[in-house]
Amino acid sequence: MAAEKLLTEAKCKAARAAESIYYLNDGSGLRLRVRPDGSRSWLLRFFIQGKENTQGLGPYPQISLQIARAKASEAKQIVREGLNPSVEARVKKAARAVASETTFGVIAQEWLNHNSKNWSAHHLERNEGLLRRFLLPDLSKLPIDSIEEHYLFAVLKAAYDAGTKESARRARAVAAQVFSYAKATHKGRRNPARDMADNPYFKKPPVKHFKAIPQGEVASLMAILKLTGKDQKLSAETVAALKLSLYTGLRDHSVRGAKWAEIDYTTLTWTIPKERMKSKRAHVVPLPQQAIEVLKELELLTFKGGESFLFPGTTKTGYMAENTLRQALHRLGFKVTHHGIRSLITDVLNENGFRPDPIERQLDHQEKNQVRRAYLHSDFMDERRVMMQWFADWCDAPTNAMESLNVIPMKRAS
Repeated sequence: MAAEKLLTEAKCKAARAAESIYYLNDGSGLRLRVRPDGSRSWLLRFFIQGKENTQGLGPYPQISLQIARAKASEAKQIVREGLNPSVEARVKKAARAVASETTFGVIAQEWLNHNSKNWSAHHLERNEGLLRRFLLPDLSKLPIDSIEEHYLFAVLKAAYDAGTKESARRARAVAAQVFSYAKATHKGRRNPARDMADNPYFKKPPVKHFKAIPQGEVASLMAILKLTGKDQKLSAETVAALKLSLYTGLRDHSVRGAKWAEIDYTTLTWTIPKERMKSKRAHVVPLPQQAIEVLKELELLTFKGGESFLFPGTTKTGYMAENTLRQALHRLGFKVTHHGIRSLITDVLNENGFRPDPIERQLDHQEKNQVRRAYLHSDFMDERRVMMQWFADWCDAPTNAMESLNVIPMKRAS
């Protein structure tokens, strides 16, 4: 008789509140508890070593009669094995909590947080981008120790075969660091990404030097950037960012992540703090008159105090997204990366007789000769100011060539 099922779904639904708690029995220890406030929940009574115990199986109607019976059956099987189902439920809950804290996504975020203070903003952005684009979509919710090498290989192979070969290789390196961090913090035991370091499938692609914007196309680019209204395909902020890139030679990230406090209208300079520089040293660049004009116009759109961004955005960083400028150039018909602007500056200045040292310092290139680097402390600011004003004028009238300009470059020593 104990095994007889006494309840039906209709009886459960019809159970109404009373002045005190009462129970509707379903047999074999399962019963529905009805409280005075009308809430209903399932309980299972069982005995271990002669002592009565009770386990809650969840609320009704969220847990139907059928599901409650199934849960009760599972619990009674645990009792027959000599274990307490309430204790086992708590153990499983704790295990699930630990598993949720040791997913690849959670640990990857911990790794980023742990290292971000020691990285440049550009390095942090690159690592976040590699995780977001190539790793988290497939790995984020997986417990880190459940990720096998063959699965990680399939994830990276898809990116590699899609043509993003170098990014896939870098994503593997980032994954290796995340797994290594998990091991160091005792949240993981393996590093399948490190085991793949020498996988011959992921061959290093041939080195591609950044293609410069052709000098003959600069006049067209400048004409497009000067368009306004419906004729202009780009936002005013993106146009300003491209112009400032041309007039200063700064790297993509240095431009996009700039804050208004970095601009000094008195000294006509832009100072990028070391935290945002690839070289890990503060970098000061002179601002030609054209750049000042762009900044004055941009100020009306985005200035909200010294700590506000020149190019605010809706990204996690708070400023313009990573691929905005490259995509803008492509949209205008120039199939180059943002670095193509820096390559253009290098070509034009070298071809027109400016000295290498000011050019390299303007572009924040490190002197390769260690002995010479140790003694080379000048920032060549006076030469760079003349040089970049000349280049800005050249951008505005590249077809007129150097001879038609009023500024004469400082020639190399013969």
